[in-house]
Amino acid sequence: MVWTQRVAGVLATVALFGVGVAVFNLVRPDDGAAVVASETAATPTATPKQSSKKKSKKAKPLTAREKQARADAVDDVRMQGDTTVREADYDPRARLRVLIGRPVGDSTGGYRAYFFTKDGFVGKDSDFRSTELEVAKQGKATVTLRYGVYKDGDRAGEPTGTKRVRFRLDGTALTALDVVPSADERFQRSSG
Repeated sequence: MVWTQRVAGVLATVALFGVGVAVFNLVRPDDGAAVVASETAATPTATPKQSSKKKSKKAKPLTAREKQARADAVDDVRMQGDTTVREADYDPRARLRVLIGRPVGDSTGGYRAYFFTKDGFVGKDSDFRSTELEVAKQGKATVTLRYGVYKDGDRAGEPTGTKRVRFRLDGTALTALDVVPSADERFQRSSG
């Protein structure tokens, strides 16, 4: 009986070994060249090492003085008859600061840029309004505005062209570094 158990164990081992050989024959490559090719294809590539320091992209919160400077600029725009579009455009840490305003209670009245320094209001982008106007880029002493510009066939209130104009602070004077589009190119009142 012990002998029968041993033979059964050996047969089970042989059967297991046979299954292993059959599986190997199913998955093995046909020739040695395929093995070499698959080994070279599996060679890992070097990945760039990431810096251990994480740079914070989060802006520092404004100080009480910076918040007050922005609030004073917003009040100045309101005193000139406009409401501000985005207070976040005002960068109190820059030498040249900007706010875009539009007439209070008139959503089709157009937009105008108001420029400031730490000492207060220094000027507007133009005496005439624009249908579309936004801050495209801000530096410390330069602000780039993006104007909507009308092309032939554009409907009033829907300019399809754009023009970027840079403004710089030269000492205490505001200077346009590019030609501001004419009033007719920038503004047409829509009926809505």
